Amino acid sequence: MKLISILIRFRYALALTSLVLTALIAFGIKNLYLETDYKIYFEEGEPQLVAHEFMEDTYTKTDNLAIMIRAQDGELFTERMMGLVFDITDKGWQTPYVIRVDSVTNFQHTSADNDDLLVRDLVLELDELTPSRLSELKSIALSERQIHKRLVSSDGSTALVNIALELPPEVDPNASAEEQSIQRAARDKSHSEVVAYGNQVIDEIRAVNPDVEMHLTGVSVITNSFASSSEKDGTELVPLMYLIILIALAVFLRSAGAVVGSLLVIACASAASLGLGGWVGYALNAVNVTTPTIVLTIAVCDAVHLLAVYLRNLGMQMEPEEAMSESLRLNIQPITLTSVTTAIGFLTLNFSTSPPFVEMGNMTAMGVIWALVLTFTLLPAVTLLLVRKRKPSETNDRFLTGFAEFVIIHRHKVLTLTLIAAVSLIALIPLNVIDDDPITYFKPGVPYRDASEFSLKYMPTVKDMNFNIDCGAPACVNSPKFLENLDRFRLYLESQTGVEHVGTYVDVIKRLNKSMNGDQDSFYVIPERADMAAQYSLMYEMSLPYGLDLNNMLNLDKSSTKVMVFTDNITNGELIALSNRAKTWLESNFESEVSPPGSISLMFAHVGENNIRSMLWGGVLAVIAITITILIALRSLGYALISMIPNSLPAFMAFGIWGVLVGQVNMAVAAVFSIALGILVDDTVHFISKYRRGRLVKGFSPEESIHYAFNNVGSALIITTFVLSIGFGLLATSDFNLNAMAGMLTTITIVIALVFDFLILPPILMLFDRDTKLNA
Repeated sequence: MKLISILIRFRYALALTSLVLTALIAFGIKNLYLETDYKIYFEEGEPQLVAHEFMEDTYTKTDNLAIMIRAQDGELFTERMMGLVFDITDKGWQTPYVIRVDSVTNFQHTSADNDDLLVRDLVLELDELTPSRLSELKSIALSERQIHKRLVSSDGSTALVNIALELPPEVDPNASAEEQSIQRAARDKSHSEVVAYGNQVIDEIRAVNPDVEMHLTGVSVITNSFASSSEKDGTELVPLMYLIILIALAVFLRSAGAVVGSLLVIACASAASLGLGGWVGYALNAVNVTTPTIVLTIAVCDAVHLLAVYLRNLGMQMEPEEAMSESLRLNIQPITLTSVTTAIGFLTLNFSTSPPFVEMGNMTAMGVIWALVLTFTLLPAVTLLLVRKRKPSETNDRFLTGFAEFVIIHRHKVLTLTLIAAVSLIALIPLNVIDDDPITYFKPGVPYRDASEFSLKYMPTVKDMNFNIDCGAPACVNSPKFLENLDRFRLYLESQTGVEHVGTYVDVIKRLNKSMNGDQDSFYVIPERADMAAQYSLMYEMSLPYGLDLNNMLNLDKSSTKVMVFTDNITNGELIALSNRAKTWLESNFESEVSPPGSISLMFAHVGENNIRSMLWGGVLAVIAITITILIALRSLGYALISMIPNSLPAFMAFGIWGVLVGQVNMAVAAVFSIALGILVDDTVHFISKYRRGRLVKGFSPEESIHYAFNNVGSALIITTFVLSIGFGLLATSDFNLNAMAGMLTTITIVIALVFDFLILPPILMLFDRDTKLNA
């Protein structure tokens, strides 16, 4: 082939050119920065994101740090424990960027003093914590709607101190690059400062009270967890992967020069994938930070295929240039084809509704294609320069020869049993449940995950949604009719499965009406007149201390109110269904236009559900696109159709095993089919291409061609499967479960694919390749 002649003849010029281009591409790394904000997981204009940002702009910010505290004996209302809550509340006001602190001790309790309204902290001084007062506090906390199940658990064992934050503004897209960098640094620093202060408070209390269990949660903790996972994966996984690849290549190739050439290719490909991302304008995040690990894993497979044949040819005493030419002749089509199909698999991540997955798919696809270029332009030059001799070796691998013979002799039994096993595993797929739970984004041991598990056990208000209800005119929130409808909405929400707590402005008005009427329980109702409710509200607001106003539930002109709904750990589907039912109820019972509910929980619920559905369609397209690509490359409909079996079935089988082992399908797991499909084609294409060469070029029979394929590519497939399994298996060690689960499932799929290819491809090829029907 003329192309092969050019690659050999001008190898040093091509190598130098590829290195220069790699350097230019990698220079884009300077534009990269780490983005940790949870909002990056949502497309601009996403309805739930828009609704959430509207709530942020209208009411008190939802950025927060929450501290949960519980004594081992489960008794919160003791002098010591209430003193600790009091202390945490006081220290909460020293938190960086704090604008509000809410707890059971500083809850603004109202009572009547003749015609006066008294508003004071529920615990004003620690000296008042007598046994009788503690008993009274417990009674108030467990009966007061604004405290019960929100600031104190239903069993009175756990307290929560919520610290609302006004963080530095988000990055202005219209600002200069320098200003954006400053804004980004300030925003990222703010979360770490907040979490560091929270940990300091906890450490100080634990030092004196080791029996008290405390946890941090909230938006700042989530964001900080994203940042920590990204930094850990970026700084630990890639170096570890290089070390493992170095050892694996040294063992399998037994050639220092070949190892050096391989490492140079994968390093350049990984750097180029990051550089291309930088030039495009991407930022690094917890998802796409794994791109270098994935690219170097795939790049080393290209190198192994080329080097395995080259070293084998040298062992047969071929001249180095002839050995490389023969390796290129044997591998140029399958390596090109597998690289293109792998890129197609990752490009289908563009179907994702979450930008980090789109970015990871595009960066990886670009890295894979550049690895292909380097394999043919850089690797031959380096290898021919460093590796020119090889001790004579056997041309056939005894194990693979024996394995091929076994499959050929027992092909009908092997085919039948393998298909039965495949069908059995695929039948387990229904054991999987689609649920993209943000709590499980991190592994146990990560502070946010541990805090969430603690909350689920003792204070299960882990998910929320917020409704903005507009009454149409300034001060109209005090209208008795509006308040009655609002109260009916509260009752409706509380009747729904999974709802733990509902906070509304009605609770405040009813309590004020009761206080202004001698604290008589019979007056815990909505006032009869709007002016009376407005007067009570004004008196109350004028008595509130700084930072504890009603902006957390009323807008500035009091024309709308916020209803806060907290649920236990219901599934995303259940949360979305609840929000839809509630919105329908509002539309049927309120005259004003009803806007969609908003919250971080709802945002992740919707993006998870939408992403999973989108990725399933992406997987279907990947199958079609890859099959068409193979058809065009091999110019054989028969081979293209046969390839669909080992290309797609292993992924389905892996999902069956996943249903037994884990059973949870999140948006990362849903993307595995598309990712794995492009990678699995490597085994199939290389095996079929060698088999086809045996049939068309060597004139072998189907049985002889099976032996030829095993002896020429079997070892390389085992090596690449090992490397791929290690590479994606390393992702399973990530604290970020989206990466860990995707890595684990991909590893399972890759291992199944090799076994499946070795067992099922030979029988199928022999079954359908009599009288050269496939090659017509």
